[in-house]
Amino acid sequence: MKKQKGNFFLLPNKIFDESLTPMEFVVYSFLTSRGDAKGMSYYSVPNIAKYCGMCENSCRKAIKGLTEKGYVDISERYIDNTRQSNLYTVLKL
Repeated sequence: MKKQKGNFFLLPNKIFDESLTPMEFVVYSFLTSRGDAKGMSYYSVPNIAKYCGMCENSCRKAIKGLTEKGYVDISERYIDNTRQSNLYTVLKL
């Protein structure tokens, strides 16, 4: 998905044809809006949950669902052998 400049983001129309839960939709939208040109973002679960207005457990469940359905890829990040927040990549529909 092409990254646009400005204070907005685009979602593909196909997202409405998919079987996402409301929580998955909100988290997918957040990750899409905060991702770089490659769709990558590295917010922590507590921060994603805060921005999306949900508890951390609901956020984790939504991320797990998005991963299982092939919308998001998760990679672990390490800096100086210390685990950091995950890297979330929004995959193209």
